[in-house]
Amino acid sequence: MRRITGRALGTWSLRIDAAYCLILGIFVAAAAPQIATAVALPVPLLIATGGIVAVWAGTVLWMVTRLTLRRALHLVMGVNILAAALIAVASLAAAIALDVALFATSQLIAIRKLNAAPQAATA
Repeated sequence: MRRITGRALGTWSLRIDAAYCLILGIFVAAAAPQIATAVALPVPLLIATGGIVAVWAGTVLWMVTRLTLRRALHLVMGVNILAAALIAVASLAAAIALDVALFATSQLIAIRKLNAAPQAATA
């Protein structure tokens, strides 16, 4: 069995990351109107984000050819950590928003039940 070298792993990691970013960026930009309704973000923001991610893919490939592998890996890793943190914050905000919406729904149900109940029982 042949062991993979750090150079081979690093190069493949960056190339696959670039391909992933290109596909994801194009998809997000193209599907921005549909995604916007699910995540409650403005369509122009999603289109811009998709475009930036697609351009980043080209930047990653440029780094593979122009920078030392170690430097390219550090830079891309740093951006990936930042992106992961931003996605986590957005996901957490979405989860909290869902919790608040569930409370509002339970309160709406309670109000409807109060309105449907006889007046003497609501006091």
